[in-house]
Amino acid sequence: MNKKTQNLLIIFISFFFTTFQFNAQDKNSDLQDITIHLLSGDTISYKLLEIKENHLAGYQKKNKRDIWKFKIYPNADVLFYSTPTLNKKWVYAPDSSNGNFLSKEHMEQYVLGKRKAKNTYQPIKHFILGIVSGMSIGVLDSYQGGVFNKSNSGLVIAVPLISTLVIRTKNLKEEELKEQASLENEYKKGFHSVKKTKNYIGSSSGSILGVVIAVITNNILGS
Repeated sequence: MNKKTQNLLIIFISFFFTTFQFNAQDKNSDLQDITIHLLSGDTISYKLLEIKENHLAGYQKKNKRDIWKFKIYPNADVLFYSTPTLNKKWVYAPDSSNGNFLSKEHMEQYVLGKRKAKNTYQPIKHFILGIVSGMSIGVLDSYQGGVFNKSNSGLVIAVPLISTLVIRTKNLKEEELKEQASLENEYKKGFHSVKKTKNYIGSSSGSILGVVIAVITNNILGS
C-alpha cells in the first residue's frame, strides 16, 4: 500500500467515525435525560434508550466532553433513577431470596451513607499510621546489631497485609445503633462500609510508602 492510498484510507476512516459520532449525538438528543442512582453510591448522568426486564440501556457521558458512550446497567446495580422533574423510578426491589433484605427506604439511606463517605471521608489517620508502620517494619527488618546494618528481606513484601491487620477500623457499636432510628442506622452502616474500605486502602498505601522510604534509606546508609 503506497503512501497516497494510506492517506486516503485514514481520511475515509476519520470521516466515517466523525459522521457516526454526529449521528449518535443527534439520536441522543431525542432520548430521556435521567440520573441513575447506583447501589455503590455513585450517580450517573444518563440518556435512557430502553428499559428491559433485567437492565437499563442508554448512553453515558464520557468525561467532561459532550461525547456519549453506550452503556448497560444491570438492575442488580441500580437503586432507582430520577428524571429532571425529580420523579423517582425504583429499580431496587426487596427480595430476601436475592439478598435484598432491606426495604426501599432503608436501602436508600444505606446508599446515601455510602455516597457521603465516598465524597467527603479521607483516611488521613490510617494513611499516616500506615507510613509509620511501614517505616518501622522496614527499619526493624534491617536490624543486625544496629539499624540499617543488613539488606531488607522479603518480609517487606508483606508490609501492606501486616499493616491492615494491625491498623483496623472500629466496628459500629450495637448499643449506639439501638438508640437511633432505624433509617439513621442504615445511613451510618452505609457510611461505615465505605469508610472501612477507604481506611484499608489508606493504611495499605501508607505502609507501602513507609517501607519504600525505609528501604531507600537502608540502601543509602548501608552502602
